[in-house]
Amino acid sequence: MHETYRELLSSFECRDPEVEDRITSGIHQHRQGWARLQCVDSEGKAVRGARVSGRLVRHDFLFGANAFMLDGYDTPEKNEAYEQAFGGVLNSAVVPFFWSGLEPEPGKLRFAADSPKMYRRPAPDRVLDFCDKYDLTPKGHCLFWHSHLPEWLPQNRTEALPYLRRRFQQIAERYGRRIKYWDVFNEPMEKRFMAHVQNLPEDCVYWAFNEAKALFPAESRLILNEAQTGVWREYYGELSNFYLLVQNLVLRGMSPRGLGFQYHLFFYENGIFSNSVQPLSREKNLLLDPKRLLAVMDLYGRFGLPLNISEITLPTYQEVAGGEQFQADLLRELYRLWFSHPQMEAIYWWNFADGGAHGDEGKLLGGLLDAELKPKLSYLVLKQLIQEEWGTRFEMEADREARFHGFYGRYEITTEYKGIVKTHAIHLGKAASGDFTLKVT
Repeated sequence: MHETYRELLSSFECRDPEVEDRITSGIHQHRQGWARLQCVDSEGKAVRGARVSGRLVRHDFLFGANAFMLDGYDTPEKNEAYEQAFGGVLNSAVVPFFWSGLEPEPGKLRFAADSPKMYRRPAPDRVLDFCDKYDLTPKGHCLFWHSHLPEWLPQNRTEALPYLRRRFQQIAERYGRRIKYWDVFNEPMEKRFMAHVQNLPEDCVYWAFNEAKALFPAESRLILNEAQTGVWREYYGELSNFYLLVQNLVLRGMSPRGLGFQYHLFFYENGIFSNSVQPLSREKNLLLDPKRLLAVMDLYGRFGLPLNISEITLPTYQEVAGGEQFQADLLRELYRLWFSHPQMEAIYWWNFADGGAHGDEGKLLGGLLDAELKPKLSYLVLKQLIQEEWGTRFEMEADREARFHGFYGRYEITTEYKGIVKTHAIHLGKAASGDFTLKVT
């Protein structure tokens, strides 16, 4: 079914000049800047003839995945392979804070690294240790979600409220300073499918952000995270339901500090999970049209809030000849498009490896690694994008100063002058000055 593969990607592969120019120029304009390196001696005087080389060691833009399978394998070798592959390409990790897994019994919290193990729910402290080891920026997911409430939570709204408040307070006290990025409310538009959940506060999205803003530091990125249907499929311009919800919060003075968009290419047909490519073929014009995807991001960009692609599943469809190549090719197209948008700040793959997904989602083989934790083509493509195509390396001789154009992030700079070799660390940031002084003697 190779024709299906090509047909699914046809809107990208036609290379519309307007779209391609926007993506290319967007990456250049929004992800890169100029740096000026002035080489000086021990007295601060500019010198000539210093050799200067440098490389980007960490992007400011966040490329991540959930770390739910950390320590989740049956041998130390597999767990080590998972960690090394994760840290070998990504710079951010999603930390699980699902209430049902974090507090399976009232008052018995699984915060500590040595907490009893639970499948796909490593303790937050353990994930933070992993983040420290590999220099990963943590993101908490999620403070409030109607779909993962603990069974012991009272069914009465009034009785449940103190437990909700206590949960927010406990997490803010322990992790508010350690974790900047938070999915505060997850999938608000999906609440309509769960009318039986009656023990949450009225106006619960407003309530959750009001509570979080009072408890978490002012610099916290408090995100409203929505599922694929509410963002990409049900797009009606200013009359989109999710857009109206965000607008409602903004107008009432309770704006989120970021918006998250999920992008899972799996479907539920007549209430039954489907791993067939046929629904995707039918919805190609909604989900695989770069012009439409850009229009959606532009619409939500009107709020002036940072955006992130919060969860991604691109299946390895078995009925498509070259399914693994299709996954890799689609990853490349989508990451380029998302990376180019001015307000995008992060992209998160969801299940990092096959075999570690929730329920029937495992049928999709949507990981970057296979079940044996070996890199798939998609992993290699993502690594090539992040570390090569979007990497920066240079070497030159400085005539008092050297200039380079590079991606925003942390750099390691090496200077050599009169036999003295020195290493320097600089940060080229979008909002900071690009002028740096390097003492080479």
